[in-house]
Formats: sequence, structure tokens, C-alpha cells
Amino acid sequence: MRFSLAVCSYSALAFALGGCNGHGLNNSFTPQVLSQAAQPDAQVRLFTANRGGASVLAFDAAMSGNVAPVTKIAGPKTKFSMPGPLALDHSGNIYTADDNGTKVEVFGRNADGNVAPKRVVGGSKSDLGPTEGILVDPTGNLWVSNIFNNEITEYAPEAHGNVAPINIIAGSNTQLNNPKGLAMNAAGQLYVANSSSAILIFAKSASGNASPWASIAGSKTGLITPFAITFDSAGRLLIADEDVGILVFDKGAKGNVAPSAIITGFDNPTGVVADAHDRIWAVDFGTNSIKEYAKNANGDATALRTIKGKKTTLEDPLYLALR
Repeated sequence: MRFSLAVCSYSALAFALGGCNGHGLNNSFTPQVLSQAAQPDAQVRLFTANRGGASVLAFDAAMSGNVAPVTKIAGPKTKFSMPGPLALDHSGNIYTADDNGTKVEVFGRNADGNVAPKRVVGGSKSDLGPTEGILVDPTGNLWVSNIFNNEITEYAPEAHGNVAPINIIAGSNTQLNNPKGLAMNAAGQLYVANSSSAILIFAKSASGNASPWASIAGSKTGLITPFAITFDSAGRLLIADEDVGILVFDKGAKGNVAPSAIITGFDNPTGVVADAHDRIWAVDFGTNSIKEYAKNANGDATALRTIKGKKTTLEDPLYLALR
């Protein structure tokens, strides 16, 4: 995220320079008229960490235009300051952490309003530093990227309180440099958005000062500031790069390879997710909006729908999660 020291705690990171985006909400935004073919599953729900609004917002995927969120976790009981990292587990529980915080908060599937988290992971034993990425793997283990410590920590399912990680990936061999978004493929390999214009790939058994199994890096990749990453159902890797857009890499891509598609037209994309039909959803920190694209979108593609406007209360949104 393009934060200045006067507002944010991350000026020491390898983010693109330029200070926080000052884009306001566009109250004149006109909702798009959608074809029936573009309609997503009605039960799909999108979540985003609303950093500037100290909240976690949820929208139904069928919504469009200047609409209010269907749920909004916000208020003093949440202990939110600037929520950033975001993930869901297989039960739909909501995981988030403050940008400058050293704990992960877990809210129930149906959390809404001014509610306290059901559990919190954090404390001196946890080894948590300021976090920028959260992942819950299929077994329920929690993975967290610690940007100032340049490490990845893993916690047991249902971890609660001041608990030690069950695994730490850290050290000079790891090449971790202000790690951000995390994703895991079907083979259990861990993908990390690294501030060195690269995606690091660690083996399923990686621990300690382990070298990456592979990486996606080099001039052909087009990567500049990778932030959030995810996979679609076909195994394609989707990357929200703050300075480029949404880059799509074919399944199994590694090395200095070109993406198969780059969706452009964003100000500062900071989240991406794919639905069951592999339609691509992206959140734009710079324009306070969420956009949906066709699975084969490329270039300056027209969004199938956009959620944006004063009623949305979107303010500096980060990351996307879907259930």
C-alpha cells in the first residue's frame, strides 16, 4: 500500500512511493446494468478489510453500484484500528489483523456490528510482528506473514491466546523481504508475495531457514509490487500487484515467465479472489471499489460489475475473501 509515514506505519517497507491515496468516494457513481450471464451465484459473499473505516465489510456477489454492505463488523469491542490482512477458514470464520498490530483476531461466521472476537492469537510467545498476510490452510492451520521480522509463522488449528507457533520459516536462505499476501496450492506448496518483485514458493514441508523450492521472478513476469495472491479452480495464480494490476499465471508457472493475462485500469489493487466460476474479483485501495471480471479478462477490460459509492462505506479496502 502506498502509505506515508505521517499516516501509516509502513513507510519502512518496500512499498511503491507516493503516500496514501487521497481518492474520495464517488457519490455520483451509476450502477451498471448486468446481463443474466454475468450474474454470480446469489449465495456468494465477498469480505474485505476496510482499513480506513476500521471495519470488515461483506457484500453479496450479486450486488452492484452504490449499495450498503450486508454486514459490517465495527466498533470498540472489535479492537480494530486499521484492519488489513483477511482470510476465512472452511467454516466461514473471519480472520483479520491490524496493519500495525501483533495479534490475529477471529470472528464467527455470522459476526456483525460491534462484537468482540471469539478468539485472539497474540502475545510474547506468538512471535507475531506487524502482519500483512493471513492464510488458513485446509487442515485449519493459521499462517501469518510478519513483514518486519521477515518470517512466516504457522499456528495450530483453534490456536488461542499467547501461544507459540508450531512452525517458523525465517532466515537468510528464505529470501523473505517484507512478505505480504499468502496462498497455498492444491499440493500444499506455500506461495508468498515478496517485496523483491517476486513470488516465493516453499515446499510443503518447509521450516526454519529453508530456501524457496522455486520462485516467479524476473523481467518477463511484469511483477513490481505484488501484494495479494490467490488461486482459481483451474490452478491459475492470480496476483494483485499494486503498480501493475491483476496478473494471471498459468498453473505450475515458475521462473522468469510471462503472465497469460494482465488486467489493468486500477489505481492500487490490493486484493484478488476467484469465485466458483473463476470470475475474478479485485479490490482497489485507490478508488475504494470492488470489481468483477470475466475469467478470461485481459488488458483494460470492462468490469462485469463494480461496487462503489458512499453507501458502501469502502475506505482504503485491503484484501478479499469469498465464501
